[in-house]
Amino acid sequence: MAKRKPVVIDGTVVDIPVMTTLADIVPREVDSVNTHDGRLIKRQDFARVPVPEGFETNLSPINRGGHQG
Repeated sequence: MAKRKPVVIDGTVVDIPVMTTLADIVPREVDSVNTHDGRLIKRQDFARVPVPEGFETNLSPINRGGHQG
């Protein structure tokens, strides 16, 4: 059986395969990701970067609210 690791997506713990990359789980509209250790990973690197340990993200669209008009 393939090794898996837990990550938190939208507040839910999800077990993913260890070799899952950021490109596999981050939506296309995301340009970069900041890791817990302060690294900035740009979209062009997502396919090469495995999901970091302790990765936590909100992948749901954000309603920013505010005044429209």
